[in-house]
Amino acid sequence: MKIERILVPTDFSRRSLAALERAIDLAREHYSEIVLVHVIEPLPDAAGSWSDSTQLLEHCAEDGRNQLARLTKRAVALYPKCTGEVHFGILHEAISELARKLNVDLIVVAARSHHGFFERIRVSLAERLLRQAPCPVLAVHVGGGIDKENHVSARIN
Repeated sequence: MKIERILVPTDFSRRSLAALERAIDLAREHYSEIVLVHVIEPLPDAAGSWSDSTQLLEHCAEDGRNQLARLTKRAVALYPKCTGEVHFGILHEAISELARKLNVDLIVVAARSHHGFFERIRVSLAERLLRQAPCPVLAVHVGGGIDKENHVSARIN
């Protein structure tokens, strides 16, 4: 399988940093480009009742752009063929659409562990992407507790 472009959704969590670390390893093997993407989701309907929703979305977008710029800079230091983009929309739909638009060969996403009842019935991003994405999806599971997660974030940070 030829992998020229890898899409890595990020919410800046330790799990998404683990997905980025795995994507960098794959990109090095295949001389691929990495596109980091952060998606700003629509606000819940009730958000407008306690705040100006436009201002709140603008703040979220600005914060997302700043965090993504910092993460992209750190990723480029590890692997120079990295770029970052901020998009608006429903998370799995925006990622699937971007994967189509950019002709992505692989999506590398953080997997979520299912610990309790409610975690088991909620559908994760990885599961939604497996159903909708136009390309293969690699779900990266971070195991081994906090020590493993700290190792991952230390490499990216």
